Amino acid sequence: MDTEDKRARTIKFNRLLQAKVGTGQVNEELIKKSQKLIEENTTDFAPMAKEYLNPLKDAIDAARKGDKENSVILQEITDPVMQLKANAAMFDYALVGNLANIMMNFLETIESIDEDVLEIVDAHYKTLVLIIGNEMKGDGGEYGQELTGELKDACKRYFARQASQGNAIEDKDAFFIDG
Repeated sequence: MDTEDKRARTIKFNRLLQAKVGTGQVNEELIKKSQKLIEENTTDFAPMAKEYLNPLKDAIDAARKGDKENSVILQEITDPVMQLKANAAMFDYALVGNLANIMMNFLETIESIDEDVLEIVDAHYKTLVLIIGNEMKGDGGEYGQELTGELKDACKRYFARQASQGNAIEDKDAFFIDG
């Protein structure tokens, strides 16, 4: 990789979003009302999560059949994981969001789908099904830390295997970013 690729890029912003939301401060009462809605939310996350888990399982199955192009399969796997990551914490499923974050970073780092990738994604899927099915809210405590560690370890093993085959992936540490 040449040095030009490592330099910071300046991305010119556009004011479209600002035009949609306006400028100035947000009304304090609206912030309080929004926060209260979030805190008092009683919506059951499980049905919503299933709307994302079902397409994830379908994408895993389709990938194993090999009927679609790699980029299509990767997108079909990434989309539901991204939705789970985006929505889980709002419904007090921080562990689901944390695991989905690791998976998103992993999926953004890999270049192609192979059986090893599918095994990791399938284990992730099965883990989420159990967490949501058992209504394991919050971060899962010690068990949640163990699950998070196991997913990271699976990713590390994948990258180590790729490196041993001469297929080093430059951004392999990306999935370690928590948040």
